[in-house]
Amino acid sequence: MVTSVLYPVISLLPGIDKGNGLFMLFGFLYIIPLYFLFDQPLKHLMIVMSSSWIYTMFAYSFSFRAASLYPTENLGLAVFIIQTILFILTLPYYNKLVNNIFVNILKNINAKTLDSLLAISLFWFIIIFLANLIFGGVNSRALEIIILFVIIVNSILTYKLCYKLVSVNIRAKELSQITKIDVLTQLKNRQGFYEDVHKKMNSNQDFAIVFIDLDNFKAVNDKLGHDAGDRYLLEFVKAVKERLGDDYGFYRLHGDEFICLADTRDVEAFCRELEKLRFSDNPHGLVFKGLSLGYSSFPADSDNLSKLLYLADLRMYQRKKEKHRM
Repeated sequence: MVTSVLYPVISLLPGIDKGNGLFMLFGFLYIIPLYFLFDQPLKHLMIVMSSSWIYTMFAYSFSFRAASLYPTENLGLAVFIIQTILFILTLPYYNKLVNNIFVNILKNINAKTLDSLLAISLFWFIIIFLANLIFGGVNSRALEIIILFVIIVNSILTYKLCYKLVSVNIRAKELSQITKIDVLTQLKNRQGFYEDVHKKMNSNQDFAIVFIDLDNFKAVNDKLGHDAGDRYLLEFVKAVKERLGDDYGFYRLHGDEFICLADTRDVEAFCRELEKLRFSDNPHGLVFKGLSLGYSSFPADSDNLSKLLYLADLRMYQRKKEKHRM
């Protein structure tokens, strides 16, 4: 809007007319309102200012060429009117872009990425500025070479920035996966279980939650030590995977408590297979002491996860009590 008002005056200066956009060199004036509107470091202001330059350069270039379609004695006034209308129509969306996206990016960006973004923003302004000079009739091989060079450099910088963002995204996914994995057994943990079970519930898949508690595990820890207890858990996980394969979701909640997600149609056979589980032929001489389990089915028993977990846990402890009575 500033340039719309100043254009009729600035265009009176030598060489600043004919749509060449040389008046955009006065774009540094944007730093004044930005300084008062945004309490940000200089680099942040330069990025926002560059986006303002690009936005204004596009608006001006479009307005000048639109006005040139219908020759008039007062071209400056025609450009001013068209550009003002264009600003009225687009400025609210541009303000939202700056306030909702740009400011948020600048608040959370790291120093290296900030430098890359600043360089790309400035190069984009230079590209649009030089392109407008060519559109305005400035014929120069040197200018064409310069703009090609700037485009190539900006393309490289853009790809490098994309590479950084992709690398950060990959790292974030890796960290997210780490938080869902049990360190000892490398099974998914409670968080991983909740994520998977919610996916099944949201897609209305029938499934059963099988709650597993290892019998007499505390005795293993007390008599043989925690290192032996860890080996015991690893042997158990290995035995389950060998017997059942990878078709079932298998999770460690904590300690000696595990959960399996099984198909409702064969949950009984699944539980029988688990109860047959044994291991004794291992390098550590550990003998499996058995397990207790209970299950609940979605949606037959409930469509509420807390209720399903409660029922599976309750039935598991009922089974454990029955075994103690024998």
